[in-house]
Amino acid sequence: MLKVLILGLGNPLLKDDGIGPRVIRAIKAEKLPAGVCAMEAGGSCFVYWDLLLQCQHVIAIDSLLGDGPPGSVYVVKPEYLQIKKHNQMRHEQHFLDVLEMASWYGARPKTIIIGVEPEEITFSLELSQTVQGKMPHILSIINKKMKALLPASSF
Repeated sequence: MLKVLILGLGNPLLKDDGIGPRVIRAIKAEKLPAGVCAMEAGGSCFVYWDLLLQCQHVIAIDSLLGDGPPGSVYVVKPEYLQIKKHNQMRHEQHFLDVLEMASWYGARPKTIIIGVEPEEITFSLELSQTVQGKMPHILSIINKKMKALLPASSF
């Protein structure tokens, strides 16, 4: 059974908006523990829909407008984003809608969103230095979350 689904949200063509997919690429460079799936989810929800219905936990990574300085890292629950709708990017709302639709099918994975305040969202395949510099911190947060959710024998 799929225990943890790690989703990299965002558009890798839009500089810092591509933080989610970039984190997933870094995660996939390492061996994932049993019961964990990591995937880029910048496009259609149909890419990850079946996995979302099967998993127990979701860790989503995305750029997030949180009123902090560029590079600020936030760990929030989906409910927080529902309250802060004016600060959302379009795909964040889409992801919340997908979670709601999954609940209609009985799937209610415990979800956290790791958001990174973007410095710049323009056409570019590269992250800004500020956001790129947060990659080790983001990967550390994900590893801690996975260790809390999985048995020690998984690592």
